[in-house]
Amino acid sequence: MKRKQSAPPTPVPAVEFLASQEITQTQCRQCGSEVAGVNGRYACGVCGWVNHWSEGHNDLPTTADDNSEV
Repeated sequence: MKRKQSAPPTPVPAVEFLASQEITQTQCRQCGSEVAGVNGRYACGVCGWVNHWSEGHNDLPTTADDNSEV
């Protein structure tokens, strides 16, 4: 007798999260290299410069928003 397999769960939370992300670009303020980031948050792979988290285009999730198990 064959066992019917159920469909895997739909990853709706992940899809919704990724849909809200925007890849942005700027020049590194330290060395001038072009850097890409997500929602206005950048880290330069050439010199190590990182912009402050508050300069991003949206608020970061709070601890209460994190539903993952650690």
